[in-house]
Amino acid sequence: MTQSKLPKKSICKWDKSTLADALPLLADQIRHAEYVCRKCGRSAAEKKLLCKAVRMDSLSETKA
Repeated sequence: MTQSKLPKKSICKWDKSTLADALPLLADQIRHAEYVCRKCGRSAAEKKLLCKAVRMDSLSETKA
């Protein structure tokens, strides 16, 4: 996946046409997600794509 093809705004702020155009890239982000947005629940592999990102592994109730 080429990062430069992704819109510069966070996923949380994409409009419908941006979402439609970038859907294949978004699918790749979700497939490899490490972060989730505290505001809206969207997920992504890159922190900068979410407005209130937190690492998913930090949310685990049971830590090994």
